[in-house]
Amino acid sequence: MSCDPAFEAARGALELLPTLGSPRLVGFGTGSTVGFFMDLARGYSSSWLVVASSIDTAIRASMLGFTVLNPPRGPLDVYVDGVDEFDSRGNMVKGGGGALLGEKILAFNSSVNVFVASEDKLVEVLGSRRPIPVEVVREYTPMVVGALENLGFRVSLRVGSGKRGPVVSDWGGVIVDVYNDGLRDPEVLEATLKSIPGVVETGLFIGYADYIVVGLRECGYKVLRFERKRGRRRG
Repeated sequence: MSCDPAFEAARGALELLPTLGSPRLVGFGTGSTVGFFMDLARGYSSSWLVVASSIDTAIRASMLGFTVLNPPRGPLDVYVDGVDEFDSRGNMVKGGGGALLGEKILAFNSSVNVFVASEDKLVEVLGSRRPIPVEVVREYTPMVVGALENLGFRVSLRVGSGKRGPVVSDWGGVIVDVYNDGLRDPEVLEATLKSIPGVVETGLFIGYADYIVVGLRECGYKVLRFERKRGRRRG
């Protein structure tokens, strides 16, 4: 028997939440795996106030019956989001949906962060399978891309499928994808990327995880616990 590991991870996150107390203000990330979580969590729609990491998530959560705060308020009791890649230390790459800035703001301002991932998202080196999403100031995109290339990175402008031109985030920045071809230390990689003026934020989430719930192909899930280093922490 095989299962959808993304669904299993979302189910595991929902089962984990009651052990963390009685959250009232809950943040939702962006993407398909957290979409499974929102579908499963509809029974909490009357007891949770939701802060969304993107317009897409806000619309979806509202359609599921959740009360979405606009403007958002915090700090959050719990933040739940998906993962594009993660390593054995709990460091992650996120932002495949272009919402990395909102996601990182919410993760920083949450007492507990729960990330959900299928088991195939585990990598030895972050950025080894897919590029690192980076949001840059729109008006200076060519200059920022040039500066990144001068540091030796391969960079591609992310292009939308529903319209011509670059992907523009909910906050007005342009999303570029940076290929990591050698830096194995995620802290050094993040510092290098953010040393370029005009880089608004990166999709590297270093030290943000309290829990990563990993969904398994053979059904079920496992919960990984990490020592949180960034942002608010419970207790």
